[in-house]
Amino acid sequence: MTLIRAIEQTFCKLHAPTLEQLIEALQSIERNLSFVPDLKTEPTQLPYGRNVVFSSPDLEVIVIHIPASCSTAIHNHGSSIGAAYLASGSLVNSTFALDSEGYPIAHQDDFIQAGEYFVAPAEQIHQLNNPFHEPAISLHVYTPPLREVRRYLPYSEVLDYVI
Repeated sequence: MTLIRAIEQTFCKLHAPTLEQLIEALQSIERNLSFVPDLKTEPTQLPYGRNVVFSSPDLEVIVIHIPASCSTAIHNHGSSIGAAYLASGSLVNSTFALDSEGYPIAHQDDFIQAGEYFVAPAEQIHQLNNPFHEPAISLHVYTPPLREVRRYLPYSEVLDYVI
């Protein structure tokens, strides 16, 4: 069975799943997950490649390709929750809290290696960073589909003029 077919058969059955159910669904197709890198796309408008391989009214499945020395913006997924499997490479998942002015402050860094699963609870603010020499390719599933993503700029990147 191809990876796309396994994704379709597994995820079309889920309706408003929990984080645990998303991880279980990914684990149920684990023997096919070695083919995730075959579905990567190269970055175009973003510093990473993003390929939506399945979507339904309840969820979407995306292959993310973060090249060496690249990262996502600091962001959240709004009310969506997510689970992911790192198929190749390594990543640092940095989580953030907001200061009193609404700027992100680094909270924790988690190192993720190929073959590991990780989650993104609702409203979590994070950044996926690949400071390594090899690309990182992962399969993500979000429910509901991503619609409310918000990006955050650290205070150091905001120009503040005093008049």
